[in-house]
Amino acid sequence: MRSAYPLRVMIEGKKIFLLFILLGSCIEPLDIQSIGYEDSLVVDGFISTELKQHRVTLAHTAPINSKEFSGESGAILTIKDQNGTILKLSEGEPGIYLTEKTSGVIGNSYTLNITTSKGKQYTSSEVTLRNTPEITNIYGVFSPDLPIGPGKGKVDIFLNTEDPTNEIKYYRWEFRETYEMKTPYPSAFVWLGDNNVVFRDIPIDRCWGNDSSKNTLIHSAEGLAESKVISQLIQTVPGISLYMRIRYSILVNQFSLSQESYQYWEKLKVLNETQGSLYDRQPGVVKGNITPLSGNENELVLGYFDACSVTQKRVFFTPDDFSDAGYRKPKFLSSCETIPAIEIPVTEIGAYYALNGNSQSLIISETAGGVLFLRPRYCCDCTNLGSNEKPAFW
Repeated sequence: MRSAYPLRVMIEGKKIFLLFILLGSCIEPLDIQSIGYEDSLVVDGFISTELKQHRVTLAHTAPINSKEFSGESGAILTIKDQNGTILKLSEGEPGIYLTEKTSGVIGNSYTLNITTSKGKQYTSSEVTLRNTPEITNIYGVFSPDLPIGPGKGKVDIFLNTEDPTNEIKYYRWEFRETYEMKTPYPSAFVWLGDNNVVFRDIPIDRCWGNDSSKNTLIHSAEGLAESKVISQLIQTVPGISLYMRIRYSILVNQFSLSQESYQYWEKLKVLNETQGSLYDRQPGVVKGNITPLSGNENELVLGYFDACSVTQKRVFFTPDDFSDAGYRKPKFLSSCETIPAIEIPVTEIGAYYALNGNSQSLIISETAGGVLFLRPRYCCDCTNLGSNEKPAFW
């Protein structure tokens, strides 16, 4: 799993830029520094023990008000291990470079080398592919608000893990949530134009939404007798959220970190959490483990290249899991229960939609006398909140 983490950068105290760094892996130690120019190369590279095409992304920083991905195209990339074996990468989409289908080896060391289309050369520090222990347990705890009622309280999701070898002392986590939704009024019919109405083939009242981790989740077991992580908070789901209303799943990816890479993530976490008023800590950037070679030694390069195995665990929760503790699922939308249905004769539906449009209401049912009942679209159609295609793991 990979995520995009935005880093704000204060340039000479006036200009703020967004650094699109795809931080989805383990990385080496980096120092926070301020920078005095706008354009920097950003490198995101990661290799694991998974048998797949591993990816390295080359991009450039962009203004904070720009959402465009500025990929560095036409570069030559290779990954070399400690034995001198070279793995070449090929460019798929602009700025996205892929290896052939392969897997890294625990204990092997890897170095990323880059030559851009303009002839600039960069190299990463040598990184050793680390093992990652399995996730022992993921569990949820409901904390009620008083008085207990629908939409109150919260569900905290915790994680336990342990390294039997006692070698791994630093951890990082990412997660992806999937949740089931169901609107209170299924739409049974589809309007085809004029006064033509037919039965709906594909339901649109049951959907699955997704969300991903956005904060930096790290933990250090340094100084402890055993490499154990107990009750690590991973996510909090508010009681008012629709996520836990029917069925909820969270897939957690666990990464092992070296001491140096933990220090990097710790600095990144501080940087992202202290960007408030002008009186907060002066913003900067977290420099990566990518070094420019001869001719451009003073150039600042952002991002990293690193390697570790990835372990993951998926769990499911339903309202019944927390009902004894006081969880009461919230309503889908209160307005769906208070707004009355609109009754339209089928012979007038074309004229109604021509006058009012069909973006705000959907046909939910029909009487024997040919009268259609219309409800607000958001009470009948959840496809704007997720997909109505059931996930394979559900």
